[in-house]
Amino acid sequence: MLVVKNVYRSAFLLFTLLCAPSYMYSDNSVQSFQELNTGTEVIKSELLNRKITRAKNSFCKLNKKQHKIPKKLSYYIYIDDFIQSFIEIPSSNVLDDSSTLSSRYLAGRAAVYNKKNIKAGTCSASFLCMQNEDGIYTDIANYLSVDNGLVVSWFTPTTLINLELDNILNSMVTECIVVASTKVGVNPFYGETFNMVVSSDGEKIHFKLKHISD
Repeated sequence: MLVVKNVYRSAFLLFTLLCAPSYMYSDNSVQSFQELNTGTEVIKSELLNRKITRAKNSFCKLNKKQHKIPKKLSYYIYIDDFIQSFIEIPSSNVLDDSSTLSSRYLAGRAAVYNKKNIKAGTCSASFLCMQNEDGIYTDIANYLSVDNGLVVSWFTPTTLINLELDNILNSMVTECIVVASTKVGVNPFYGETFNMVVSSDGEKIHFKLKHISD
């Protein structure tokens, strides 16, 4: 009977010894599996972010390549077209003893043509002319909107000899830096900077733009 008890005791001890490491191993396995799973998720997330970044960069490069900004752009309007569209906004002196001797507030628009002589957009402008003893001073707000997405605006303060319509319109002549700061639809020009020269040959107003962005 004593021998049998010793056998059972030995078997119990052996079972305990065998099971104890198993429990320890089981706990460590669960923890290790959780850590491994977390690490795997981090790696997957990092790889996914890299793929998304590469895809965005590739798209931007492709989009930029497809919509490459020309170094030079050239457009014009007909002076007669602009004059035919003119509207006049009534203006008058506020005070009886005003220093303003005469005033005129005009606005107009005309079709824009590209270098292939094809209609390509619209040019509009407003002219606020005020005359006093020092002469005639004009504030001009100009807008050029082209079908390819280019939209620029600029202001031209200038002096005039008289208030004749052709003289007022030719006062648009200037040279300035313009930024395509208005985005309408798909616009590859948005944010780009140009040096623009506005000139007149008596029949047309010409707009020549040179891209100067990096």
